[in-house]
Amino acid sequence: METVVLDYHLNDLPGTEKSVQDALEFGAGRVILNLDLLKVLDADGVRGLIEILRRSRTAGSGELALRSSNPDVLRTLSVTALDRLFPVLQGEPV
Repeated sequence: METVVLDYHLNDLPGTEKSVQDALEFGAGRVILNLDLLKVLDADGVRGLIEILRRSRTAGSGELALRSSNPDVLRTLSVTALDRLFPVLQGEPV
C-alpha cells in the first residue's frame, strides 16, 4: 500500500485537488496532505480541505490524512472539527 505525500497549497487548490484525486484513483493507499507550509489555516483553507475530502470519497478507496506541526493550524483543525473528519498526524515525519 503506497503512501503519497502532497503539500497543501492555498494558491493552487484546483491543482492540489487534482493531485489528491489522481493519487487515489491510481491506487495510493494513503494520501497525506502536508499543511506545514501554512502559517494559518483560514476559512478558504478549511473550505478547500472540505472540498478535497468530498471529491476524494468518489476518487478511490485510499485514506486521506492531514499532517501539521503548527499549533495554530492544529487548533483550527480542532475548532472546525476537521480533526474528526481526517486522521491528523501531528509533527510526524513524512
